[in-house]
Amino acid sequence: MRPRVIFNSAMSLDGRVKKREEGVDFLSRLDRYRTHELRGSVDAIMVDIETILDEDPELGVRAPEEREPYRIIIDSKAEIREEAKILCGDGHKILVVSKDAPRKKLDKLKKIEDLEIITCGEFAVNLSELMDRLYNIPIRRMLLEGSGSLVRRMFNEDYIDELYIMIVPTLIGRGPELFEKNLDREIKLDLDGIFQYGDQVVLHYLVRR
Repeated sequence: MRPRVIFNSAMSLDGRVKKREEGVDFLSRLDRYRTHELRGSVDAIMVDIETILDEDPELGVRAPEEREPYRIIIDSKAEIREEAKILCGDGHKILVVSKDAPRKKLDKLKKIEDLEIITCGEFAVNLSELMDRLYNIPIRRMLLEGSGSLVRRMFNEDYIDELYIMIVPTLIGRGPELFEKNLDREIKLDLDGIFQYGDQVVLHYLVRR
């Protein structure tokens, strides 16, 4: 058994995921609100260390205190900065590392309040083992955010169940793409809904199995 995983992201019409371009907000106020609502509906929010290092997100949530989700950071080598916003915020955090993570760094991180450290895998986080452990916490619904290698691994290993993709009406022309490298397999999707927020559109897909 494993948690049901929802992937949430936004991209421009040319497939870019950069959130700011020349000082203009990439996401609208309404989509930020939608994302907060989605975060508040799950048991956990998972991101990778690439997203933390690039964006330093807080992963804020609009939800009752009793629905405060776990924040899960996948960080094989324990590269996260001790002052990262996600570690300084409220709520329970889980840092997932491999056995290759440096002991000295882990000893420092263990002093951070509300931070639990889980070790899965030898040199990289073992997602299969992690999913089992998260389900036993228990975590039943989990939101995946970001656009780095973790997202690609989650798709390749068939852990994604549904997607929300916000299409932003702009052409950026450069910057990171939703998938920087090819997926290992074709993933078929079924459209479940289309939502419009002004000029922006959200596509909701279910992964076909």
